[in-house]
Amino acid sequence: MKFKKFRFKRIKSTNNTAIRIIKESNYNLGMVIAETQVNGRGQYGRKWISSKGNLFISFFNELNQTNLSIYAITKINCLLVKKLLSSFTSKKILFKKPNDLLVEKKKLVGFYKKLYLQEIKNF
Repeated sequence: MKFKKFRFKRIKSTNNTAIRIIKESNYNLGMVIAETQVNGRGQYGRKWISSKGNLFISFFNELNQTNLSIYAITKINCLLVKKLLSSFTSKKILFKKPNDLLVEKKKLVGFYKKLYLQEIKNF
């Protein structure tokens, strides 16, 4: 299936919207992008501060017979994004376990992972 982008001006949560799309459609690979997010979520039930001007994205994909743990997938995602962002800056980007990227001791990216089970589909 083709990668699908879903764009919104204002949204409650990119994560909740991604789950709704999974439930209500046949899409199994995509991203939800919002200019503004009013009810974001962080790790361990923490509220995600969603300041205007930031970028809010949730990616979703079906996991078929992978031997990787959620932690391993998160680490791989962090390192891929770190590599991508490094091409835009000469500043050092650090990976902080379990799921953050930092620049000059400030959080640049936080990865929130969620395993959503739908019948026989694993996202």
